[in-house]
Amino acid sequence: MFTIVPNANRGKYANNKTDTIVHSMLILISCLLLFVTALILLGLSVAQPNARYTWLAAIGGAMLALASVFIWLAQMPVDLVFPAWQPLALFQNPILFRADAVSWPYAISVAGITLTILLTAVARPNSTSSYAWAGVLALGGLGILAVTANNPFTLLLIWSALDLSELITQLRSVDGPKNNEKVVISFSTRALGTFLLLWANIVSIAQGSSFDFQSIAPSSGLYFVAAAGLRLGVFPLHLPYSSESVLRRGFGTSLRLIAAASSLVLLAHVPAGSLSSGATPFLLALAIIAAVYGGWMWLRAPDELTGRPYWIIGMAALSIVATLNGNPLGAIAWGCALILVGGALFLSSVQHTWLNRVLLFGAWSLSSLPFSLTASAWLGTLNFFIPFAIAAQALLIAGLIRHTLRPGERSSLDSQENWTNRVYPAGIILPIALQFILGFIGWDGARQIGAWLLAVIVSLLTLGLVWATPRFRILNPIRAHWVNPASSNATNMYSSFWSVYRIFERISLAITTALEGNGGVMWTLLFLVLFISLLSQGLP
Repeated sequence: MFTIVPNANRGKYANNKTDTIVHSMLILISCLLLFVTALILLGLSVAQPNARYTWLAAIGGAMLALASVFIWLAQMPVDLVFPAWQPLALFQNPILFRADAVSWPYAISVAGITLTILLTAVARPNSTSSYAWAGVLALGGLGILAVTANNPFTLLLIWSALDLSELITQLRSVDGPKNNEKVVISFSTRALGTFLLLWANIVSIAQGSSFDFQSIAPSSGLYFVAAAGLRLGVFPLHLPYSSESVLRRGFGTSLRLIAAASSLVLLAHVPAGSLSSGATPFLLALAIIAAVYGGWMWLRAPDELTGRPYWIIGMAALSIVATLNGNPLGAIAWGCALILVGGALFLSSVQHTWLNRVLLFGAWSLSSLPFSLTASAWLGTLNFFIPFAIAAQALLIAGLIRHTLRPGERSSLDSQENWTNRVYPAGIILPIALQFILGFIGWDGARQIGAWLLAVIVSLLTLGLVWATPRFRILNPIRAHWVNPASSNATNMYSSFWSVYRIFERISLAITTALEGNGGVMWTLLFLVLFISLLSQGLP
């Protein structure tokens, strides 16, 4: 079932068929553990709504999934191939997944942040719903499928599933037609990114090399970058979702970070031969602008959840910068840091002195110092753009330190039960531990010295920003309404497209009204006569 591939590529995966089937099950097992646990939670919520062990079931499934992803290390690379759809003339690519040094860092990050969300849920009274936990587990399964997808066709399917999930969730969580329009506009921008990936696949098929990402045509590379940048809010610079959403911690964090991971993984598959295009410097300049803007807004955001869109934009832009400089390891490093460092901060809902100090480990992970998670971030050559890239990195690190140490209105663990005082810290420490692990094992970016001189400069600049933030008003938090995405030029552009859509909607409604009622029969007869007359003119 898992080794049927098109005849032209069958030899690539046909050796040692029995071993391949056994090893390919590793990817499937990790995802099924999350999906089956989600189904069990849904069943328990219906059959036994007051069951007290649903959280334990969710934790058990997430822990097993995380452990299973670690087992991938013993067998990588592992391929999971499903039968190609029929007809083969239309669907030339099978559904294909691959666990390797590219996908494993993302998979362990997604599995880790899923478990972290469930562990820290004990300190959030409004996050104790079985449906929310089931949603987090299902998103985690989709996230692992997304980061292991090994061809554009497979990634397109998972992107569509994630986009529809977010669309439905957002429409259910916002009120008013104006907010609904923002949700639809956000969905449309991601759909446009999906279309660019589809176009890249078509270009690759036209050149006869489209089976997997390892053999993708070089001409598709910049389409990959544009597709990921559009979905992440970098090309053009815009908020990919509304900051007014009620989705905050818990399920909202899972939705934001896993959606970002599903787009970031595409950057690691950009062919090196595509970077010689004349459009590369232009895209690099746009990415640098987005990185600096995202870092600046993140530093000045009133709190970490309000600044989360800018964290995603800034980190994603740095990942794109690394990609455009021919450094896929750097792209992976920034992507994993976005998930693990940001996830630990966004899920920290309790004021605890020593936990806040543990969170500061994320600053080291972002520093690009030797053996850190991002040590491989600047292995490429940035030339003219290097000062701006360093400035963006320092802004993001300084913002992380500021939000970590910010005295906020968080609750305290003192009022929680004793077991909560042990479970919640474990949830915060987990992504920190994964940052340390990724610095040493599992992928080609581990145990790197990196550009240590640039890392030292970034560290010094960060310390300067941390010192200056409370002393200079320009670095103080911005007012809340500045964060409103409706004020951005990009959003105004999308609103213009929405106005055009409204015009066509009115035209369609007028046509529908004309065809309805008693006059509908007359219009139908008229169109039928015209259609017959056109056909008769074509007859000999």
